[in-house]
Amino acid sequence: MKRAAAIFLALMASTAAWSNPTVDGKASPGEYGKSISLDYDAITVFYQPDGIGGLTLAVTAATTGWVGIGLGSVVMDGAHIFMGCVADGKPVFSEQVGSGHSHQESVTRFADSFAVSQAGGTTTVEFHVPAGKLPVVDRKVSFIVAYSGAADLTTYHDDNHDGGTIDLSP
Repeated sequence: MKRAAAIFLALMASTAAWSNPTVDGKASPGEYGKSISLDYDAITVFYQPDGIGGLTLAVTAATTGWVGIGLGSVVMDGAHIFMGCVADGKPVFSEQVGSGHSHQESVTRFADSFAVSQAGGTTTVEFHVPAGKLPVVDRKVSFIVAYSGAADLTTYHDDNHDGGTIDLSP
């Protein structure tokens, strides 16, 4: 009986270690396996592969305006952009496509769940992209992040942007 209980506890612990983040607009401590801080720690990208080829991301920035992350490119052009803000007390989420130094509403949806929140001067955009929609090249996803002080999804981000690569290698 003791051995069965030990095996059960070990299975529960391993399941907890592999559990997917909850898409609730919050990047809770310990919720994500990995994170990248950018733009002098003003913006953080949290990410967790889901084990079947998808990815859950949360992007937080020190702003009461919009926050965005574009996947598939380290520049805006060609990136599939996920943006969000809280405007007039209501969460706003949009998927955009980068074109040159601009972006427009995407006709294709990648995220199968999303949430946006704002608390303590920080805006968080959280979402999940399933396998097949994630722009992975050699187990890596290029990205660009940006944020603005305005809650309208159109105000220019000034110098509040950065980019990088998410490595999905085990």
